[in-house]
Formats: sequence, structure tokens, C-alpha cells
Amino acid sequence: MTKPRLLLIDDDKNALDGLVKILAQNGYVVSGALSGYEALNLLSKKNFDIIVTDMKLPGIGGLSLIRELRKKEEPVAIVVITAYSSVKTAVEAIKCGADDYLTKPINVEELELVLEKLWERQQLIAQNRLLKEKLKDKYKFSELVGSTPQMQRIFKMVEDVAPSTASILILGETGTGKELVANAIHYQSDRTCMPFIALHCAALSEGVLESELFGHEKGAFTGAVQSRKGRFELADGGTLFLDEVGEMSLKVQVKLLRVLEKGEFERVGGEKTVKVDVRLIAATNRDLEKEVSEGRFREDLFYRLNVITIHLPPLRERREDIPILSNFFIIKYIKKYKKEIKGFAPEAMEALCTYHWPGNVRELENVIERGVVLCKKSMITVDQLPKNIVPDKEDITMIKIPLGISLKEAEKEIIQKTLLMAHSNKKEAAKILGISTRKIEYKVKEWG
Repeated sequence: MTKPRLLLIDDDKNALDGLVKILAQNGYVVSGALSGYEALNLLSKKNFDIIVTDMKLPGIGGLSLIRELRKKEEPVAIVVITAYSSVKTAVEAIKCGADDYLTKPINVEELELVLEKLWERQQLIAQNRLLKEKLKDKYKFSELVGSTPQMQRIFKMVEDVAPSTASILILGETGTGKELVANAIHYQSDRTCMPFIALHCAALSEGVLESELFGHEKGAFTGAVQSRKGRFELADGGTLFLDEVGEMSLKVQVKLLRVLEKGEFERVGGEKTVKVDVRLIAATNRDLEKEVSEGRFREDLFYRLNVITIHLPPLRERREDIPILSNFFIIKYIKKYKKEIKGFAPEAMEALCTYHWPGNVRELENVIERGVVLCKKSMITVDQLPKNIVPDKEDITMIKIPLGISLKEAEKEIIQKTLLMAHSNKKEAAKILGISTRKIEYKVKEWG
């Protein structure tokens, strides 16, 4: 087992040298300092795990040194050494941030026991910190991938809102990655080690949804043979993600509003009030403002949910991310199915980039998984893609614009498809479209 790196501070040179020698012989890596200023200078150059300091020092005293270290948030444990007559000072040192104290004369065995205890604690803290970092790396943006300005803004917002406890409303079409955003927020928050519970509200009847959210008592309804906790209780201390929150009935909305306002509720069929501490993240593909104006969604609940709003763009509005996402998913499924596939044939990637993706990222992932499963060679070709994604060969010069697309999106679709046809030659694409090369260059720059 490794031993901690020690910094010993004492203005008595003989006592300091003697203790440094003994601890070094016992396997510790030890440095010594004769003053608080010398110690601070050493700390600016080296990392230490535990500091053992005398209270009486020339210049900067023991208490001032402790305050300075804690102000700088130095991640070290501190042991103070004091005389029997100065125990009050040691207590004050503990209040300032010291972790333990010993009285003079120093018993080396007693000191080593204290060092061992503090080192175990330091290692546990380091392991917890490492575990949290691994969790953050794993879930930081999970499978939320993108390099476009829209996605970079979303990544920045996730980082900004994660430390708060504010309710968040995520808006976006089906398949844009709303639950992935909720996951990323949770695993970057202080609730990382607590539960992340998700519930999809669509297709659940009012009674079932109420029971799922708040739990029920035994005998509350036919089939309730035992008491059961709801999602709010399961998420206590953590995060509850409610997908398709716009599907809730008005009755369930009232109970949800109460939990958000007071942090308490009763189970279905119960009288006991249950208190919870839950951070709520809701998502919907509906226009909730329109739902409010038409009386299908409570206005007060809407404002409670809508403290912070994150809008996820559909995939057709960030086509530049399609190759990045496609490569991300192909790596994922190559590992899952243990295939030896190098990538996509050019015509397959062109088909992926020109398709309008009504099912968004979820549809793209399903298509890539299908391609990996069906692929028997080193590259995924158009033969492994669904027919609706691959344009007819005789229609290769045709651009299909889906109904409901905006004029701005249509312009982007036309210019991107023309660039593909012209093999990224901007001058040739401009000639086909009858516009200037400068305009195409401007548009390409605008779209990132």
C-alpha cells in the first residue's frame, strides 16, 4: 500500500530533522519546512497529501497558514501539533480547517495512526472524485453528438444549468434526444450519485399515470395487492425526467403542480403526506403555449416547468452533424455485433446526408444499426439502407422537398444537394443554381 506524501513544518530544526528521518525510514516521502512561508513556497512547487504543522511558527503562524491553505482550497489533510497548555488553540485550528491534532511531545506511533486514518480518508475522497468524473465522462453528453453551432450552444447550456435545482423544459420533435439531454444534466449536477428516474407519460391512462408518479397504497384500486412507491419517491434526492409531459390529464397536472410547489404528495388511496427532494426535467414535442391557450394544459404548471427551456433542433436543421452521428453509431454497433466494418461507401453517406429524417437522430441510429447487422463486407453500401432513404437512380438529379419545410430550410436543402451533385465544387454548384459563387460560400459559412 502506498503511503502519503508529507510536509512537516516546525521552527525547531533538530526536532524537524529527527522526525523527517524517522518517517522517511518508515516508508513515507517527507519534506520539511522551518516556517509557514517556506511551506507555502514548497506547496507552490510540489503536491502533498498531508501537512503536519506546529502551531507556533515565525512569520505566518499555524492558524494563519491553515486559513491560507483552506482559502486556496488545497486538497490536503492538516494535522496540528500543540502543547498541552494550548488545546484551546488546537480546537480553534480544527474550526479553521485542520483535520486532527496531537499534543507535544510527539509519539511517533500515535502520529502514524493519525496519518493512516487521514490517508485512508484522502484515498476514499479521491476514489469518489474519480468515480464522479468517470460518470460525468460516461454521461456528459452521452450519445448527444454534434459540432454545429446549435448543438454547441446546447452543450454550453447543459453545463450552465446542471449545478442548479431549477426545473427544465426540453422541447423538440420525437427522436431529437430529449432524454439524452436530461441524462447529461443529471450526471453533471450535484445529484450525480442519486437516482435518475425516467417516465414516459404518453399512452398511460390517467389512473395508471397517477399511480406511476405518486405510488399507491394496498387496496387503493382493484389489483393493488400491496403498497408501491411511485417515481417521485424512487427519485428522491435525484432527478425525475417526465417525457411527453403534454399528454397529462388536468387532474394529474394539479398533483404535479403541488409537488413542484411544496415538495410533497399523498400516494393514491393514502392519507400520509410524503416529502421528497426531486429535481424535475420535463420534455414534450407539443406546443405547450398553444395547449395552455386551448385549455388542455394548466398555465401555472407551464410556468413552473418552464423555468429554463432547451430547444433541440431537428436533424434536418443540422445536416452537417449527420456524418459525425453516423460514424458515432457505426462504431457503437460494430462493437456490439463484433463486425469488421471500415465505414460507409460514398453513395451510402450521400444518401444519409440527403434524407430528411422525420424520426430524427433515433431514426438515423436505427438505420445505422440495421446497416451494420446486414453488412457482409467492409463497407456499408446503399444495399444495406432502407429503400425510402436511397433515391431512385433515375431521379438522382431530382431534389425532393417535404411538405411543411420552411423556405429557409428548402434553400439549404437545395444548395446542399446541388453541392453533393457537383462533388463540393462551389463554382459548379453556383453555375447550376444560377447564383454567384460568393453567395454559396456565404451560405456554407453561415451553416458552419
